[in-house]
Amino acid sequence: MLLAALMAGVLLQDAPPAYPPTPQQFSGRRSGFVQGTLNVAAGERATLRRNANGTYDLIKVDRIEVRDVLPPAEGSRAPLNEAAPGTIRFGLHARQDVGSLLKVENSQGEGLKYSGFIVTYVGGQARGPAETSVCTVPSWMTSYEHWNEPVIQIVVAGLQTSTDAVPTCPPHVEN
Repeated sequence: MLLAALMAGVLLQDAPPAYPPTPQQFSGRRSGFVQGTLNVAAGERATLRRNANGTYDLIKVDRIEVRDVLPPAEGSRAPLNEAAPGTIRFGLHARQDVGSLLKVENSQGEGLKYSGFIVTYVGGQARGPAETSVCTVPSWMTSYEHWNEPVIQIVVAGLQTSTDAVPTCPPHVEN
C-alpha cells in the first residue's frame, strides 16, 4: 500500500501541465492559444492570464496599429506597460519603414521566459516557423523584439517564470 502511494506521488510530480481541452480563440481574430502555445498574428495583440496551477488562459485578442508596438519617442512620459495586473500581452505588427516589431508587456508579479518561433513572408511565400532569439521580460517591464523581414506570425511556447531582474537575451538566432 505504501509503495502504491509513493508511486502515485512520483507520477503526479512529473505529470505534464494541464492545458485547456479546446483551443482558445476569439471570433474574427487569427491569434489563438492551443495547448500552451500562443500564436499571435501580425496586427493583433493577445493577452494571457496565469492560473494558480501555472497554466495560462487567453483572455483577449485586440486588433492593433503599428504605433501600439513602437518604443516610445525619446523624452516621452507615456507608460510603457499598459497590461492589466496579473497579465502578459504580446503585440505584433510590421511596417516597411520599421520592420516587424513584437512588444511584450509583463504585468505579472514574476519575470517571464519563453521561446519564440516566427513565420515570415518572403518572395510571396510563408516560411517557418523558425526559431528566433527572444529576451526574458522581468516583472512589470516591457520588452521589444525586432526583425527586418516581414513577420506575419509569432509562435510563443514554453511560458515559464523567470527570476531575471533585467532582460536577459540569448545569442542571436539566424533564420
